[in-house]
Amino acid sequence: MVSTKKVLLGAVTAIVGVVGAGSAALAVTMPSGVDGPGAALAELQGHTATSDHDTADAAPRGDVPDWTRAVGSDVTVVRPGKAAGDDGGSIRVHMTLADGTSLPADCTPLDQVGMPFDGGGRWPDLGDTAQLCDGWVTVVLDDQLYAWTDDQTRG
Repeated sequence: MVSTKKVLLGAVTAIVGVVGAGSAALAVTMPSGVDGPGAALAELQGHTATSDHDTADAAPRGDVPDWTRAVGSDVTVVRPGKAAGDDGGSIRVHMTLADGTSLPADCTPLDQVGMPFDGGGRWPDLGDTAQLCDGWVTVVLDDQLYAWTDDQTRG
């Protein structure tokens, strides 16, 4: 006869295995810009809609600044999801820029950097230098571009 202890141990082991396999499957299916459990939960609940693209040119029109299409790679785009309600056209993007890329000549300095909507993820301290480029608040750190916009900024 099987002891109660062995049955309980077997049940706990099975539950841990199922939860572990489910967590691993969930982590594999999340876009690359979903970092950590909080961002994954926001994605699952529909508060954010994250997509990643190999190049900026592969991203849908309007999801990245137009001037980055030929020079951007490893792109992550985050928008508020359907559960977020009225998003005001909010969108933020992070990408790697090709060597030697500079901002467009018509960019204008901003008094303060500000911050995009809280879509989770890990952004570094953006410092205190930002430009407004074609309706996008834009910060470049080394070869990394951090940009965000909304209907008001574009308008």
